[in-house]
Amino acid sequence: MRFLHDDPNPLNVLEIRELNFCPVDWATVKLNGDKWNISRTIEECRQWIFNNLSGRFCIVNDVEIVNNKMEIIYKIGFEEAGESTMFSLGCSVLHDHDVGLY
Repeated sequence: MRFLHDDPNPLNVLEIRELNFCPVDWATVKLNGDKWNISRTIEECRQWIFNNLSGRFCIVNDVEIVNNKMEIIYKIGFEEAGESTMFSLGCSVLHDHDVGLY
């Protein structure tokens, strides 16, 4: 069996790549989507990040006011700001589904 990449990512090997909280100084992308489909969209985004990026990230849910209503949104944070740009532009999951970016 051959690896997809020649060198394994040390953060993946140590299982410290994904955090369960979002530090304040990280670049974030906020998602809002259909209630019934958002969990599948989040998992597809997580898989895309693992396959295409190499830095640390987090995916957390939060509450914000959107159009004068309180809604649950998902924040995807990246330690490196360039990876948030790459994610926003390159992730096909965000453009295929009915997902709002903030």
